[in-house]
Formats: sequence, structure tokens, C-alpha cells
Amino acid sequence: MESNGSARILVIDDNAGLRTSLASALESAGYSVRTGADGQQGVEIAREFKPEVVVCDMHMPNANGSSVLAALRNEEHFALSQFILMTGDLSGTPQRVGMNLGADDYLAKPFTVDEFLNCVSVRLQRSHLYKKAEDRALLHFRETITHSLPHEVFTPLTGILGFTEVLRDEIGHVSPAEASKMVSEIHVSAERLYRTLRNYLRILDVLNEKRPVGNIAERTKAGEVPGIVLTNAEAVAIRHGRQDSLSLDCEEVEIPLSPGDLATVVSELVDNACKYSVIGTPVTIKLSNPPDGARLEISDRGRGMSLDQIAQIGAFRQFDRKKYEQQGLGLGLTLTQHLVELPGGRFQLKSTDGKGTTVTASWPRSPVR
Repeated sequence: MESNGSARILVIDDNAGLRTSLASALESAGYSVRTGADGQQGVEIAREFKPEVVVCDMHMPNANGSSVLAALRNEEHFALSQFILMTGDLSGTPQRVGMNLGADDYLAKPFTVDEFLNCVSVRLQRSHLYKKAEDRALLHFRETITHSLPHEVFTPLTGILGFTEVLRDEIGHVSPAEASKMVSEIHVSAERLYRTLRNYLRILDVLNEKRPVGNIAERTKAGEVPGIVLTNAEAVAIRHGRQDSLSLDCEEVEIPLSPGDLATVVSELVDNACKYSVIGTPVTIKLSNPPDGARLEISDRGRGMSLDQIAQIGAFRQFDRKKYEQQGLGLGLTLTQHLVELPGGRFQLKSTDGKGTTVTASWPRSPVR
């Protein structure tokens, strides 16, 4: 029987004896408990029960632990839920496998009831901390990014906390190679969090810019532009493992942006092209100097966008979030558009659904006054 106000815990395991024992221990500790006999049933129960903690076996029929985790992590309601994976396979490094799947903790079988209850308790405490932080964030940003910011901040933050906890708790028990991989994952998550916050603060600056559109504060000289474009495009491609995808054709041309803003425009456009296209397909960058002014064109052969989606581009909008894993608040395109248009430039996006996208930034030869 469920107790009003008690934390909701879902246990998914195909071992009926273990499932019953864990449920009994949780109920004795005062939790509200539901159980599932396999992965498919577990996902269905989770959607109805909305547990704060999901405890799931790795190896089960009808969707294993990784499938359950992937299915629920893609749903907004479970963004702050805690996932504990159980495994009896001690080969390799099970905690690494779990962390790669996005789990918050893991339990290696066999474990004691005390160990199990302690793990659940720690995860609930973490969930409540996240919830308190999310509530503060929602209160502060309610008018603009009520749903997006918590997800995009806490997702990489969860990765950072998860891997640092493993390193702290398992130090001396993981190989140097595994530790190095975990540190790399921490670095990737930290970079993602940094870019999200940087873009958010930068777009607030741009939207509050006092100078009129077309009044150029700074320009990047023609001789410097190709180097900035190449350096930033290659850095983004390396981060996505897409070095071989880049195709660059860059002329020397003066751009009415500061070097920093030009770097942001290139990085955000190439990042979108890499994220929304398949490895092995080209990402083309063309910087040209036609008679009417400077032009930067970046194209990919990815999934593209519909006309309705193009018309609705906004600072905190993302498309098909349930269908595709997306990172970032959707700030990139909006920030780029504002940076391009502030000195009198033109931002154009052409896309064919399922075939690819081309973004063109162009500026007149003489500044608009």
C-alpha cells in the first residue's frame, strides 16, 4: 500500500525472489513501491507511477536495463529521476557501463539490504537537491526558459557529479585508462555546461545592446578572418569527431564583427551542422567576397527542418525533442542571427526536411548607417 507523501521507488528485475525482497525492504523503510518483471513492463509502470528512483537490473528479457534507461531518459518527466542499475556481471568495469548509459548509480550483485537501502537513500537526497535547485531556476527564469534551462544545465552537471563520485569512491579500484576516460567525460560535460551558460549570458547582452542596428563597434580585418573561421570550425569538428567531414573554401574578406563574435557565429553554425547530420556526410564552409559584400555559408546534409520549424526559430525552442537527442537550449541559431544582423547583416536559413540545411550570413560592403 502506498503512503501519501512517501518517495516513490520502482524496482525492475526478472528475478521474482529478489524483486519481492527488495520491495519488502523498501516498504518496511516507508517508501511507496511498485515492481516490474521485465523491462517493457517496467517502462509502462514508470510512466504511470512516475517514480523518483528507478532500480533496474541490467540483464532482462523484453528490454534490458540500458533500453529502459534510454526510453525513460528521453521523457521530460524523468529528467530529475534517479536511475540505479543492478548487475551480476562483474567483468570489465560495470560502473563505467552504467555511467555511459546515463545512470546515476549502480549496484553490483550480490549486495546487502543495508547497501541497497543506503544507495536508494543517497539517490533520493540527490534528487531532492536537484529539485530544489530546479525550483529556484524556474522561479528566476519563469518568463523565458521555464522548461529548457533546468534540463540543459542539470544534464551535464549530472554527468560531472556522477563521474566525480565514481572516481572518489572507486579510486584505487579502476585502471588508469578507465580513470582517464572518466576524466574525459567530465571535461565534455563541463564544456557543454560552459557553452550553455555562455550563450545564455551572451544573448542577454546582445538583446540589451544599446547601439542601433547597423552601427558597427568593431570589424575583423580580411587577413584575420580565414584563420578565425578555420580554427573554430576545426575545433568544433574535432569535438564531434567530424574532422574528415569538413570541406572549407575561405577567401580573405573583412567581416563587420569582432573576432570573438565571428568565432561564436562560426562555432555555433558548425556545431549545429555536426549535431544534426550523420558522421561521414560533408559539412561545407564557404567564405567568399562577392561584389555586394562578405558572405559566410555553412551547409550540411542532415535531417533538415520543415518550413514551419524554420518560421518558429526562437531562443529557447527545439524541435522533435522526443524523437531526437538534442543538446543546447536552441540558443545557437538565435544568438548567431542577432550577432549577424546587429551590424546590418542578413541571416538566411534554407532547409529541406530530411535532406539538409544551409545557413548564410552576409554583410553589405559598406556599413549600414
